[in-house]
Amino acid sequence: MPKNALNNVTIDYCLPKSEMGALLYKIIPQKLRKSKPIPEDILTEAKIAERVLSDLSSVNKVGDQVPFNCPGCGGVLWKAEKDNNPRFRCHTGHAYTAASLLAEQTNKIEETMWTALRMFEERKNLLTEMVKGKESVGSKSALERAEMAQVHIDRIRAILTKADNERGDDIPT
Repeated sequence: MPKNALNNVTIDYCLPKSEMGALLYKIIPQKLRKSKPIPEDILTEAKIAERVLSDLSSVNKVGDQVPFNCPGCGGVLWKAEKDNNPRFRCHTGHAYTAASLLAEQTNKIEETMWTALRMFEERKNLLTEMVKGKESVGSKSALERAEMAQVHIDRIRAILTKADNERGDDIPT
């Protein structure tokens, strides 16, 4: 976060942590500079984040709808771009930079894949039990479905294992 601030805003001070206390002690009694008015788009975004506004016309003022869904709630995202730095926001208040949106999408994909893996393993286990118990679903059919579930398990596990090995290659930190 400090590097992001240094790269994106004009700063007043840049110093080591060990010197921050003395500087704060020195500047706290100083008179505050006259504050600038808050831009209208920032006020609108703040109201959306505070859940004061969530109507479509307010969110449309933030930017243009994009064909991406919010990883937090699944809602539509709007893209607001200022100084060539795109940000994405949904109507419930979730907000992302392009890098954080990509990271959240990646996390959701991985979470979904782990859920799918668990569900296929449970399906295979149930079908295997049905074969053992000679349930009335037809043991050959259940056995074939259990074998197919194992194929899916192996594929999903390979994807997850490969993703673990490659983590960080395409995801900004």
